[in-house]
Amino acid sequence: MKHNPSTGHGADVEKAYARVLERVSWAGVLASVVAYTFYVLHLLPLSVSVESIAGHWHLGADELVARGIVPSGWEWVAYLPSADMLSLAALAILSLTPVAALVVASAAFLRRKDYGYVLISLVQIVVLAVAVSGVFTR
Repeated sequence: MKHNPSTGHGADVEKAYARVLERVSWAGVLASVVAYTFYVLHLLPLSVSVESIAGHWHLGADELVARGIVPSGWEWVAYLPSADMLSLAALAILSLTPVAALVVASAAFLRRKDYGYVLISLVQIVVLAVAVSGVFTR
């Protein structure tokens, strides 16, 4: 009998992980399209004007933050729902895709009592959460 990897040990976890990756990725892409539409059509105000961006194009990100032109770190959340910050929110959704998939995988591993894999998944989630927090960049 030929081995079928789609029905073997772990296939349920792989399918659940892939399903979440697909759904959250598409949600992030859709959010990006919506944010871009709001930005281009000026349906919401901008937190940083186009003129200001154009006038400071030669500056690096650190200099823009130092001059108070753009927010730093997670400060952009306070500027929601401005159209330009909605784009960052869409990127945040996309960047959380692996975390969402790992949460689902952890739950599936827990149901199967694969505690080693649960631990590995949870450690990955913690590492990603610490990376996103910016705690080591200050």
